[in-house]
Amino acid sequence: MKSRVRGERRGEGKSGMAWWSRIGAARLALMSTLLVLTACASVPAPVQEVAEAERAVQAAAEADAGTFASAELDQARRKLDAARSALQEQEHLKARQLAEQAVVDAELAQVTARAEAAARSAAEMRAQIGDPDEFAPRPAAGS
Repeated sequence: MKSRVRGERRGEGKSGMAWWSRIGAARLALMSTLLVLTACASVPAPVQEVAEAERAVQAAAEADAGTFASAELDQARRKLDAARSALQEQEHLKARQLAEQAVVDAELAQVTARAEAAARSAAEMRAQIGDPDEFAPRPAAGS
């Protein structure tokens, strides 16, 4: 009996191994393609996320973010528009990410607007009642 090279089966020479390698590569390519197609198809349309982003942008606008945080509000609106476009193009993952970013930007705009409005209100109150630090005793120059 002939001695076999390690890894060879009976009746398989080098050409048999190459055949199995081609079959294995084809199977791997097919499985990879199916995996990618399944992954793309499994991402549901982010309709709720886009609706949440719309609500967040609206809430920021109602909190006067257009006046006090216009850059943040504009960025949220741009991302919301991009999310809507991605949703129409069936790019669900991209649409979801953009909608989530739009929510965060809108919330930042809303918080920034409220903080600015509160700071202005506090400044107006201080101006009306006078600055209490104005009447506080001051340390002597040499102490």
